[in-house]
Amino acid sequence: MDLTGAAHDLRTHLGDFLDRKRPDGVFHVQPGGPGSVPALADLEPPELHLDLLPETPTDDQQATLRRLGYSGSGPHWTHPGGWRLILPDHGSGWRAEQAALRDLLLHDPGAAHAYRTAHGHGGRAHADAALRPAALAHHARTVSLTPARQVAHLLAPLDAPWMIAAGYALDLHLGHTTRPHDDLDVIVPRGAQPQLTELLRGWRLDIPMDGTYHPYAAPLDPPHFQIHARHPDLSGALMLDLMLSDLSGGTWHYRRDPRITLPLAHARKVSPEGLPYLTPEAVLLFKAGAAGRDPRGKDQQDYQRVQPTLTAEARAWLHGALTHTSPGHPWLRSLE
Repeated sequence: MDLTGAAHDLRTHLGDFLDRKRPDGVFHVQPGGPGSVPALADLEPPELHLDLLPETPTDDQQATLRRLGYSGSGPHWTHPGGWRLILPDHGSGWRAEQAALRDLLLHDPGAAHAYRTAHGHGGRAHADAALRPAALAHHARTVSLTPARQVAHLLAPLDAPWMIAAGYALDLHLGHTTRPHDDLDVIVPRGAQPQLTELLRGWRLDIPMDGTYHPYAAPLDPPHFQIHARHPDLSGALMLDLMLSDLSGGTWHYRRDPRITLPLAHARKVSPEGLPYLTPEAVLLFKAGAAGRDPRGKDQQDYQRVQPTLTAEARAWLHGALTHTSPGHPWLRSLE
């Protein structure tokens, strides 16, 4: 069986989360690892990188994997057919980094040769680390802001102050690609849904609700705020994550605590090429995590990159917001 057949079996037997109205199943699966690159197939077994819900496999899901021939536990499994199955941590950014590395190795024979040399000197982890800068540079050349530009063209007729959020917003603030991103987050005023529905005609639209997917039907009312949009022509991102927000009165309201606000004229920045994005201090407030939860690995790295670029005003605002929402947060000291 090849990796395509193995991926099909995983969706068939574990269930496909995209089938809707199910609380578990395969969210995404893709080939990965140097062994999936023909020029490096002798170095390592090929891999499947599986995003599974829930993130920690249930006993039933583990039993299903064993019935399919897999052995292992937690995030690492092997199959007698000759491939590995890896369940990545959703918050680390590892899956997207591995996808960027694989794309480099598939398209650059020189990079594949350098990987082989590094692997010989120090194994898989050493080779991955050695080629990480080249993989990011390749990703910046081939993907970069492509999803953001595509969605900006799509939303250009929208008569509302939409803006890019999350990791892409930080890239726009910094002026360069800092890491690969799984999806593209975009803030849209809740009242713009009638127009949005027309602009997204032909897209698959899902609402994450109570841990399951449901088909989107306008209007989506609070407390629900997310629309996951997919289209086969969306390049460089798994999906468009639309976040309906309160931008009433010319004010941006922090969704997790609407008492925290910014004037929309300050919250909404525009890049030199005309892409609107959420100001970095507001992005970092989301990335700081909910109260009582530490930031995810990729969010911590984003903070370390962006914090030195914040103005004194932005640092003071973020410090005040975190003091209110997460007293004792580890970022507070570095914002003083």
